[in-house]
Amino acid sequence: MFFIVLLVLSFGADRFKARNSKTAEQLSIEEEAGAAPVIPYTHVEIYKELIAEKQGETAKNDEQVARRKQMKEFLQQTLGTTEINRIQLDDLKKALDQESNISRIKYRRQVGNFLTGKRKEIAKGEIIKQEHAHADNIEDAERNRDFGFHCLHYSVSEASGSLKIKILNKNPDSAKQVRVRTIDAEAIAGDDYEAVDKLIEFAVGQKEDLIEVTINDDDNWEPDEDFFVQLYDANSNIELGGKDTRTRVTIIDDDKPGQICFSDSKNIKVLGNEEECIVKIVRKNGADGTVTVDYETFDLDQSGHTATANIDYKPVQGTLTFL
Repeated sequence: MFFIVLLVLSFGADRFKARNSKTAEQLSIEEEAGAAPVIPYTHVEIYKELIAEKQGETAKNDEQVARRKQMKEFLQQTLGTTEINRIQLDDLKKALDQESNISRIKYRRQVGNFLTGKRKEIAKGEIIKQEHAHADNIEDAERNRDFGFHCLHYSVSEASGSLKIKILNKNPDSAKQVRVRTIDAEAIAGDDYEAVDKLIEFAVGQKEDLIEVTINDDDNWEPDEDFFVQLYDANSNIELGGKDTRTRVTIIDDDKPGQICFSDSKNIKVLGNEEECIVKIVRKNGADGTVTVDYETFDLDQSGHTATANIDYKPVQGTLTFL
């Protein structure tokens, strides 16, 4: 008799977001290229949904009917059957993700690769500092007449330590001041970077100056995150107008969280007189940061050939933490 132990990855929602973030054009290209159909569900969600149907649980609404239909079509196209009880959970996971890697929460925002929105993976500790979207490309009427940033979007790897940002003084005939201040977005001051709130003083004839923002590195995996740097009037602290008075900084994460999986992808057989079944869970292909994973046992189906909870085995559920 068999029962199933499921791993519900804390990154499962990321697969959903990443799949749904693809544009219609991208999906069309994939289909034309013969790629596997895209489905916005994890292997655990498919397994639990169709096992519930196998056990006689009726759909509660039209949306659930459509969801089950989509799942079965995916199984038929990728694994050649709609009988969920004949499919190994590991095989289903591989069908959903042939590379078996934990997906990123967001598509990498490498500027310049507009078609896919992705960027090349970077090595742990790699130093990257890039400029994108220079202010020169903005119409004169849309810029501030006195001050502005040289670049409107930077990207920097978290291992880089710091980033220098250039501020332009467009009328250097006299001495003047401008305030520069960082603003949190996904990136948080004190955690991902160190806040800056500084009064910049330009001497007569000085056309530019630099501020340096400290970038904090850690071993925890997280998506690429942004913060902003804004120019303000030195006296009133009001944000300066113009499209070149705010710049965006994207901090690129270089950590590798790895993959959580069973150490043995095949069925584990246990004799009826054995007191317990040991299921080993491993983390591979990276181990940066803390990762949690939920687990749960449930019956495969209600036939006489499978194990039944509280009769043949004691159901368990819980959470594992990989440090």
